[in-house]
Amino acid sequence: MKKTIIFLIAILAFNSTTLFAQNVEIKPWNYDINIDFNDSTLFIRLNIEAYKRENWTSNYFLFNRYIKIDEAYLNNSPLKFTRSNDTLYFISSASNEINLSFQYEIPCSYNESLKITKSYSDSVFAYPVQFDSVQVFCERYGKYFPVIYDNFSNYKVNIAVPETYQVYSEYQADKNNSIKDKETYSFESYDEDLRFLITKTDIFHTKIKIQREGMNFEFWFLPYKRRLLSFDNKVPKYITEVSQMDSLYNVISNRSINAFKWFNINLWEQKIENFEFIETGIFGVALNMRRFILFDRSLMNMEVIDKYLFSHEIGHLWVGYNIEYQSKGFFFLSESINEYNNLLYFKSWAGEAEYENAIKNKINMHYRDEPFFTVSFDQVLNHKSGDLKYEIIY
Repeated sequence: MKKTIIFLIAILAFNSTTLFAQNVEIKPWNYDINIDFNDSTLFIRLNIEAYKRENWTSNYFLFNRYIKIDEAYLNNSPLKFTRSNDTLYFISSASNEINLSFQYEIPCSYNESLKITKSYSDSVFAYPVQFDSVQVFCERYGKYFPVIYDNFSNYKVNIAVPETYQVYSEYQADKNNSIKDKETYSFESYDEDLRFLITKTDIFHTKIKIQREGMNFEFWFLPYKRRLLSFDNKVPKYITEVSQMDSLYNVISNRSINAFKWFNINLWEQKIENFEFIETGIFGVALNMRRFILFDRSLMNMEVIDKYLFSHEIGHLWVGYNIEYQSKGFFFLSESINEYNNLLYFKSWAGEAEYENAIKNKINMHYRDEPFFTVSFDQVLNHKSGDLKYEIIY
């Protein structure tokens, strides 16, 4: 018995020592990003402070191959680097702390009447940065800023923009004092794929604030003289009266809040105090960004609402961010499981008959020219992300 107790004490002591030895404070990496705008181009001045651990051997960035670097420095000396595909290789500094600075431009993609008038592409996505006249959406962090992937370090990201703009991100922002006509927004990021939206201030015409069940919801709508309401035999029907638009906004807000309630009851409770819905003029965008949902103005109509797209994006708070395979590139898992839950929510308010019709509509969807049930699992697994129908219907 004594031997057993001594053995257990030894194990506990060893584990405590091991845990204590591993409890090493790892400093976050700092990204200071200064952004200026000129038409459809972003001018970037970027400083990165990275802290190397003892076994740190990384000497490369993931960075879009098409972005031309005007200036690059490592610890105040010109940075020597080579590029291959979307990887930028450099010679690491002997110092434990390294300071890198870059200066470059990013041409953005611009949609006008469904026609891309300016863009550049990379190996996976054609448009990592999208914009309209008043908003810019940066989709994949490693595609427009150099990133050293590290499983231990967090990121402090400071984004300075002209004071007439504001920045939204997936994480809570601290707004710093303006310096030289700039506002700085600071974020604590826990992954390398930080996405964010830059939008002009005071551009939203309608703002709805609702407090319900301990949550604060805010809905921001852009000013338009007319709104697409629905389609009648494929003919678009528009509304122009303020009262009609207000009615549409109320449907959007109530359906969205009800979706939150349903997911909380039927999946698990999410502790979310504040959530925002932001309208954009960037064509075809519908994204959940953890703290807010970004929606293209063309999606603000009853047909889209009745086809439960809003609640699909809301569902990603429960399914998507919490699925490991999404980080490995298997996006179909988060999309398809999320859509399944979303269809169950749709059934809860639309009824059994509409639910059955929705299932039939899914069955009749095609991937390219193929019915979805003829698409092999390998095709789904190996396809490049971006075809949402393909990801959702499987």
